[in-house]
This record gives sequence, C-alpha cells and structure tokens, in this order.
Amino acid sequence: MRASCRPVGGCVFVLAVWMLGCAPNVGGGPGTGGEPGGSGGSGGSGGSQTGTGGSTGTGGASATGGAVGSGGSPVTGTGGAPATGGSTGHGGTTGTGGTSTTGTGGTTSTGGTPGTGGAHATGGAPGTGGTTTTGAAGTSGSGGTGTTTGPVDLTGRKALLVVDSPSSMSDGETIVEEVLQERGLVVSVGASTGPASLASGQNLVVVSDTAGAGDFVPIFGTVAVPMIVFGNSALQTLGWTASSSAKGTVSSTTSVTVVSVATPLSSDLTAGLSFPMILSTTSTSLYWGTPGGAPLTIASIMGSPTELIDFAYEKGSATATGTAPARRVALGWKTSAVQNLTIDGFKLFSAAIDWTAGSN
Repeated sequence: MRASCRPVGGCVFVLAVWMLGCAPNVGGGPGTGGEPGGSGGSGGSGGSQTGTGGSTGTGGASATGGAVGSGGSPVTGTGGAPATGGSTGHGGTTGTGGTSTTGTGGTTSTGGTPGTGGAHATGGAPGTGGTTTTGAAGTSGSGGTGTTTGPVDLTGRKALLVVDSPSSMSDGETIVEEVLQERGLVVSVGASTGPASLASGQNLVVVSDTAGAGDFVPIFGTVAVPMIVFGNSALQTLGWTASSSAKGTVSSTTSVTVVSVATPLSSDLTAGLSFPMILSTTSTSLYWGTPGGAPLTIASIMGSPTELIDFAYEKGSATATGTAPARRVALGWKTSAVQNLTIDGFKLFSAAIDWTAGSN
C-alpha cells in the first residue's frame, strides 16, 4: 500500500487504516485456525515499509507462526502408530504320556493399522510326544497248591516195553512205544519171557496186557526198577491183590472218579472229579482191582471207591503179599485203548510215566 501526504486528517485516516491492517496480524497468532494466520503474515510484509510500524510488523512476523496454524489441518491421531505385532505363540509343552499341547496363537492388535507382526501368530510347534513307558513285567503267579509240577523232563532216560511178541506188536503197543519216545525216553522192546537182564540199566519197565502173568512176573516181578502194568490179569500174581475176586471188569462207558490228589499221579485233576476214561466212540472195557497193603489210590469206578482203575505203590511200601521193590503203578485199561483215552484219561497215563521214569 502506498502512503500519500494529504491534509492532516487524511494522514490520520491512513495511519488508522494502516494500524487496523496491522492489528489483524497480531490476531493472526491465534490463527491456529490455520488460514487466517496466513493472511496476517502477508500484512506483516507491508509493515516492514514503515519504520515504527515495521516494529509492529515484527509482530506480524508472528503471523508466520500463524502459518504453523495451517498445520491445524486435521492431523491423523497419534494413536495411529503401528500396533505392536502379536506375540508369537509359545510352542506346545511336551505332553506327559504322549499328549502334545499346541501353543496359544498371538493376539491380533487393535487400534492403528495392524502391525506386520499383528497377523495371527503361528501356533506353537506341536510338543514332542511323550515317551511311551513299557510297564514292568508282572511277576509270575505262584503255583497252585496241587501236587503236580508239570511234565518231567525224561530226555535220555531208558524204558523197557515188555510184550508177548516183540516181532508182532499190536497197534496199542506201538502207540505206547511212541508215547514213551515222545516223552524223550529211549525205548527197548523185550519179550515177556525175558531175560531179566533186559531190565538192567532201565529207568522204567512197562508191561503190556498181552504179556502173560505166568511169563513176566517170575522174571521181572521183583526187579528194582519202577514198573507200569496195563490191565488186571497179573494183579494177584504180582501180589498186589489178595485174591482173584479182588478184581473185575466194567464197560468203558462207565465214568471214573478221582479218589485222591495227594500225589502227582492225579496230574492236575481235582478230588471228586468224575469223567469218562475212554472216548464214547470206542467200545471196550475198564479193569479194576482192590489192592491190599498200603496202596496210593488215584481213581476208581464211579460210585465204588474200592474198585480202583488207577493205583500205585511207593518203593518199600507194603503190597497185599509183600513189599514193593520199586515204584509200581496199575492202570486199568489195555494198551489197545491208549489211543482212545479222553484228555483226562491221558493225563493219568502221562502222570504215571512221570512218577515212575522220573524217580530214579
């Protein structure tokens, strides 16, 4: 603006106008409103042309501060700072017993622009499965109170099978020989007529029902070797029964009963148990005897506890007419019936082999 020198009143007017122009510049300071502060700034430059007014113009320079007010334009809130990224989830702890725990995912931040890390945290790495622990093996249960201890190891022991004719053995005698061999015994076959030396060095003598009592008893009856005898035709001759009337025969369909379990001769059978000795598909006979002396009673005809189809003598015990020179067992069936024994019947046969051949 140019100042012209007119009459005093006009100069006063001009000065007043000029001062009024400077006054808004002072007000420009509060121009935090932005744009009004800018106008005050340009007025300040005019004030610089007049000496004293220029000083005031310096105040107008404050209008420059008003320019700062232009910064008053809307500013993004400071809360817009990027949020701290979500914390990474911790890996799953090793599960006890093999259970894995998956880590908790990071929390997504709220507020300003999600930080790069604000993405969902990757779940913790699955924990390593727990080590499987093998339980300690259970201790073996105590055996039952029965007298049986299972089959005796007879490997390498010797048995003499006495038959009527070694060159023409019956099927039953062949099966008996095979059973003895299966138990580990080394089997020799001899005639019922001897000689007695055949029993020397043997652990067991087995006498077939085909061997005549008049033949084998005088030769083998007193040998100090454990003995098993099939049938009942030789019981009186051996001195195990007191008379011929102390023996008899019944059908194989008749059941038998376990009389005593005091010795291993009863296998794992229980006292009082009744069962068929021979399979029902076979028709044959059972041969009982009523022994004298001090016999070991194992099984009898059911309902007749004195009619025994399985009994024995311990070495040195009394028989009906003398003393047993070694263990003796009487089995009340023929060798031809061995292949037709029931399971319980065969248990008694096997127990007799163990008790005799395994005793010396």
